[in-house]
Parts: sequence; C-alpha cells; structure tokens
Amino acid sequence: MSARKKELQSNTVTPWLWLSLTCVLFFLILVIAVRQPAVQALDRALIKSLDPIRTPSIVAFFSRFTDFASGKRLSVIIALFMVYLLVYKRYLSVIILPLFFLLERRTNAVLKDWVMRDRPPMHHLVHETGYSFPSGHAMNASTVYGLLILLVLPLIKHRWIRVLWVVLGFSMILLVGFSRPFLRVHYFTDILAGYCAGGFFVGLSAILLNSVYRKR
Repeated sequence: MSARKKELQSNTVTPWLWLSLTCVLFFLILVIAVRQPAVQALDRALIKSLDPIRTPSIVAFFSRFTDFASGKRLSVIIALFMVYLLVYKRYLSVIILPLFFLLERRTNAVLKDWVMRDRPPMHHLVHETGYSFPSGHAMNASTVYGLLILLVLPLIKHRWIRVLWVVLGFSMILLVGFSRPFLRVHYFTDILAGYCAGGFFVGLSAILLNSVYRKR
C-alpha cells in the first residue's frame, strides 16, 4: 500500500476519532457541571423560560413528536431501514444499526444509575420515570438518526436529496432534544449529555465502517 493511500485512509478515520473523544470529554465535563448549584439554577430557569410558548396545541405536538425517539417507535424505524440496507447489500450496516442501538440503550441505563440525577421538580407534561441524566430520548435520537445519516447517505445519488436527508436527520435530533425540556421531563444539560453519548456511538460506528472497508 502506498504512503499516499495510507495517509488518505488515516485522514478518513481521524475526524471520527476526534468526534468520539470530544464527545467523551464534554460528557465528563457535564457530569461535573450538573452538580454545581449555578448550573442547576440555570437549568431550572431555562425550563421555566419556555412557559410562554407552552400552549395546548404546541404541547400536544411535542407530546406526540417526542415518541419518535421512544424505543418502540425506533425499533420499527430500525427494522424498516434494515430491510432497505439489505436491498443494497450493506450487510455490515444491517448489523451496526440495531447493534449500536442496543449498546446505546444499555449504556444509557448504566450512565443514569451512575449519575443518579433526579428529573425536574415540576409538573411533567408526559409520563416519565427513572433518572434524568443523560436523556434517553436525546441519546436515542442522536444515535439512531445520526447512524441513518451515516449509513444511508452514501446510497443517495442526487445531491439535493442528500442535503435534504442530512437536514431531516439533524432536525429530528434537535426537535426531539428540545421536546424533552419543553415537556418538563429533562434539563437542557441532560439533552447535551445525551447528544454527546449518541455522538460517541456514531463516531465509533464510522470508525468501524472505515476500518472494515479499508481492509477490503
């Protein structure tokens, strides 16, 4: 293998490695930050600041939209895209998508039991139980929709559809994340932590994909 080819392959993996490491570092910073009274006060203030836009219609919208990152809804979405990826013979992607979702779900449970942060002491607009940090919905959304961007994008030929696909994926991640503090079941720092954890899994998936296809 030429030195130039090795350099190109290394450059392909490096950004994803930096993404994964940055996500881990920022997550650990958040773990420390959420124990600080000033950060806790800011978190509560940010949730209360959304009160003026909590109209019945918007609450109803986000109460339904947030389910796009629930385990049941994502299981259906993952199954559908596994079939899609099978049609294109992307066998590694078919394995990665459900595998990393299951790993992410287990990791979320472990992290919540480690940090043990209670949910906001406010009237919740949807029913939720368990600890708050990191947000499971934010982690679900960033992992699954991030992976769908990563795995499906190479199969899309038209540039404008590729752009639309990326915009759609990030919109799902951001809107699901916003829905959680809007519905008073999470703090904004919970959402950021969920994004970091999800970003780590997406970065890890990209590194795995690049490593396997590089050997081929």
